[in-house]
Amino acid sequence: MTTESPAMVRLRDAVGRTLAAGTARATLLMDMSGTRAVGEALPRRRRPLPALARAVLRRVPREVVTSGVLDLTRRRAMVGHDHIAFVQIEDRVWSGRPGRRLDRLGLTDPGRIVTPLAAFDRLADVTEAHDHGVVADRGERWRRLTVTTGDGEPGEVWLDGAHVRRIRLPEQRQDSTTVTLDAFGTDVDDRDWTRLPG
Repeated sequence: MTTESPAMVRLRDAVGRTLAAGTARATLLMDMSGTRAVGEALPRRRRPLPALARAVLRRVPREVVTSGVLDLTRRRAMVGHDHIAFVQIEDRVWSGRPGRRLDRLGLTDPGRIVTPLAAFDRLADVTEAHDHGVVADRGERWRRLTVTTGDGEPGEVWLDGAHVRRIRLPEQRQDSTTVTLDAFGTDVDDRDWTRLPG
């Protein structure tokens, strides 16, 4: 019988406490500098399609910050920004312009967007964790773990004394999404879960 490392024990304990809290406020930082780099590296050609692709990719912001809520009890999450919003209820994801009704939208491929719920769910797949001690990150002093999921994907998780506070996952083209949780136990039933948050 193998025993879990102290880092894995800490992670599982924090995941359990976060689940027990039920809900939290969630902030997503989407770092899209990898996508921007692809656009900047495209050759300068006068043909219309390459020029259009380069122009579109160069307009992608380096970072987008969105905020919303995570409801682990009812397996749902919503976040919104000025130009994009999304809602996840169980395994279904809707995205689009803020304020649109879900019943007027088609489903979005869940693999295209990292939601707070999807990020938290990835923690169940962690097979290895390494503890780097308490470190400063974006003004907070939390315990930092580097983790590896069952499919070999790396990630980072920060813990406070009780809860999972931050999850950073890499994506395609070296982009990443960082989910930060706070205000555990916050009321989420006053939200309109029939439309994208606006």
